[in-house]
Amino acid sequence: MNTEEQKKQNKQKAFEQLIAQSSDEVIIGSLEELRESGENFMVPMLTQLIFSERSENLKQSVANFLVDLKNQSSANDIVRVIKENYNSPYIKDAVTICWQSRLSFNEFIDLFLDMFIEKDFETSFEALSVIENALETLPKEKISTIYSRIEGELQNLTSTKKELAHQALIAMEGYK
Repeated sequence: MNTEEQKKQNKQKAFEQLIAQSSDEVIIGSLEELRESGENFMVPMLTQLIFSERSENLKQSVANFLVDLKNQSSANDIVRVIKENYNSPYIKDAVTICWQSRLSFNEFIDLFLDMFIEKDFETSFEALSVIENALETLPKEKISTIYSRIEGELQNLTSTKKELAHQALIAMEGYK
């Protein structure tokens, strides 16, 4: 292993220890520093905090940090952690980060469509927000596929989700 790889590995271990052993306040304090000097390997560990039993203040601070990420590859890391925690009661909070983010989640739009159909109303609402944010940049064929899938699932949705689905279908009309 060369010196550069060893430095990176040491940095990763130090960050893992910071997350595991520090108080929420210390982690929140270090988020500001990470805005300037953070590295990609930190994104999954930070995203995982959204699914933890840590304080709401920490989770909100981490969410605000993740929303501001500019490196598109971070979307892959965020989605990977979402998939790993698909059945978590905190899934809605992670999906909220996705639609509030500047990152594109178009590549993962099928995941958000599955969430819209399968999850509770609040998570469905957040997942639909990710889909709606992507409409301007998704290919028309993909939008038509999403439209057809939502239309095909209407009879299986709860009444509140049905209303949400109808609003989504109306929004998609202009993009098909």
